[in-house]
Amino acid sequence: MRAALTIAAKDLRQRLRDRSAIVMAVVAPFMLAAIFAMLLPADQGFHTEYAVVDLDGGPVSASFVQEVLPGVAEAGFADLRSIADRPEAEALVEDGEIGAAFVIPEGFSAAIMGGTDASISVIGNVDAALSAQIAEAIATSYAEEVNAVSLSVAAALGGFTNVQPGTLADMSSRAAGFEPSIAVEELTADLKQMSSKTFYSASMAIMFLFFTAQFGILSILSERRQGTLPRLVAAPVGPWSIVVGKALTGFVIGAIAMFVLIVASTLLLGADWGNPLGVGLLALGGVTSATGVSAMAATMAKTEEQASGWNAILAMSLAILGGTFFSLARAPEVISRLSLITPHAWFLRGLDELASPTSAVSDVFRAVAVMVGNGVVTGGIGLITARRLVVGR
Repeated sequence: MRAALTIAAKDLRQRLRDRSAIVMAVVAPFMLAAIFAMLLPADQGFHTEYAVVDLDGGPVSASFVQEVLPGVAEAGFADLRSIADRPEAEALVEDGEIGAAFVIPEGFSAAIMGGTDASISVIGNVDAALSAQIAEAIATSYAEEVNAVSLSVAAALGGFTNVQPGTLADMSSRAAGFEPSIAVEELTADLKQMSSKTFYSASMAIMFLFFTAQFGILSILSERRQGTLPRLVAAPVGPWSIVVGKALTGFVIGAIAMFVLIVASTLLLGADWGNPLGVGLLALGGVTSATGVSAMAATMAKTEEQASGWNAILAMSLAILGGTFFSLARAPEVISRLSLITPHAWFLRGLDELASPTSAVSDVFRAVAVMVGNGVVTGGIGLITARRLVVGR
C-alpha cells in the first residue's frame, strides 16, 4: 500500500503542475455553470395579473368580484385590476400585460336568479398558459358553487306547486348572497427542486468529473508510450500497487475538483447545495462512480488518444441521458427510467432530496449506494484490465 501511495503522490504532483488538468477539472465546469447562471433568469415564484370586467353589477357577480377574487390577491400570486369593458380587457391580454381576464356579462345575476343559463368568460393569454389555466379553474369552481345553490333552491321548491312570486324572489335573492366556499391559499411543498444556479453548478461538476477521474488510469498508457512503465514494473513494486496508485490519483483529483467547485459555486454563484454532510456523501459517491467508469473505458483502449476519445463519448452520453443539460421532470417516462442507469441522474436526484426543507442525510443513502455500487463494479473491471496492461498480458 505504501508503494501505491507513493505512486499516487508522484502522479498528483505532476497533474497539479499541469495547467490543462486544472482547466478541465475546475475552470471549465465553473465557467460553464457561471454562464448558464447568467443566461437563465433567477428563480422566481409564480406571479401573474388578472383583470375583471363586471358588466352585471348584480348580487351574484358581486359575490365573485368581492369575495372570491380578493382571495387570489391575498394569496400573493396575482394582482387584480378592474376594467371597464371587454375590448379593453382583450387588448390587455393580447399585449401580454395581464395573464387573463374575467368578463361577467350584463344580466348575469338576473339569469342565475331566474334559473336560466349564464356564463363567465375567461380570456387567456396564449403566452401565459398557467395563468389562463388557473383563471379557468377559479371561474369553473365558482360556477359549480352557483350550480349547487341553484339545485338547492330547486330542491326546496320541488314539493310546492303554488309558490308565490315574492317567495321565489326572496329565496333566490338570499341564495344569491351565499358566501362562496372557494379558498385560495399558498402552501409550501414538502419537496422542491434545486434552484437553476445549483442545478447547473451540480450538473457541470458531475459531467466534468468523468473527464477528470480518467487522469490516473490514463497515465498507465502514457507511461507505456514514454517507455517508463517497464522500468516501474522492474522495480520492487507489485502490479496491483501500480494500478491502485494510478486509480487513487484519479479519485483524489476528482474529489479535490468537486470540493473546489462546491465551495466556489456557493460563494461566487449563490448555489445552495444543501446539507453539507449529505453533499459530501453524494460527492464521494459521484467520484467513486466516475473513477470506476473512466477506468473501465480507458483500459479498453490501446492508446492514450483512443482512451480519451472513448471516455469523452461515454461521459457525454451519460451526461445527456442523466439530465445534466436540462431537467428530466417533463421528459417522457421511458427517458426518466433510462436515466437511472447513469450516476449523473442519481447525483442530481440526491441533491433534489437535499433541497427539501425537511430533508435528512439518510435521504441520499440510496443515491450514494447506487453510485458507489456502479463505481465498484466498473472499477473492478477497469482495475483487472489495467493490471493486464501493466504486466503486458
